[in-house]
Parts: sequence; structure tokens; C-alpha cells
Amino acid sequence: MTRFNFRFQKILELKENETQLAQVEMAEALKKEQAVREQSEALHSKITQAEEMKKAKEQKGIPISELRMLEEYIHQLYEQSSMASREVAAHERKVSRSQDALKEKAREEKTWGNLKEQNYAAHQKEHQAAEQNFFDDLAGSRYYRLGRTGDVQ
Repeated sequence: MTRFNFRFQKILELKENETQLAQVEMAEALKKEQAVREQSEALHSKITQAEEMKKAKEQKGIPISELRMLEEYIHQLYEQSSMASREVAAHERKVSRSQDALKEKAREEKTWGNLKEQNYAAHQKEHQAAEQNFFDDLAGSRYYRLGRTGDVQ
């Protein structure tokens, strides 16, 4: 049997490597998004704690300067939270783009894989036809040889 040789094997391997790379990039994007999301949640927690502390100190009665410093701190936390929210949104868009890229790479890989399967099926069909022709010729020559010697039944 002749060995099957897919002439576009290098392209298929390239597409497989591109798909793997896209998977790695998507995993990295997801990891970064998760880290940024956790930072944002930590900021929200700090804001909640700072506001509770402010309320508690207001009830006790604190100097106005200390209250202003606490309010400035809370304001800074809100600004950081706003920046973190924008960063989370940016990372979500990056994850979305990496998912789209991964889908596209997987689709390309599947296309080339299907082409390989089709070529392999055609190769198998050709091989089976050649094998059948060989056995037909073998049977014909045997029949002819046996027929000449008179051994045909």
C-alpha cells in the first residue's frame, strides 16, 4: 500500500500551532482579567470599610481635619475604583477579541483537517480500486492459466 501523504500537512500543522497559541493568549487574557477584577473588588471592599469607619468616627465626634482627610481618602478610592472598572472593561474586550481569534483559528484548523480527511478518503478509495484491479487481474490470469491446462471446473 502506498503511504498517504497530505501535501498541505505543513499548513495543517501551522494552523494547529496557531490554534494552540490562540488558546494560550486567551488563557493569559482571562488570567489578567481575573486579576484586575479581583483588584476592583478589593477596592470596593476598602471603600465600604472606609465609609463605615467614617460613619463610626462621625458618631464619636472627630476633628473636621481628620474627617476631611478620611473623605479625601474615600474620594481617592472611588477614583481608583473607577479606573479599575475601566481596566476591567478593557480586559473584557481583550478577552472577547481573543475568544474571536481562537474561534477563527479553530475554524481554519478544522477546514484544513477536513481537507486532509477528504484527501485520505480519496487515497483509500484509489488504493482499494487498485487492489481490486490487482486481484481481478490475478483471478483472470489464474482462470486463463487453468483454462489452458484443462483444469477448469
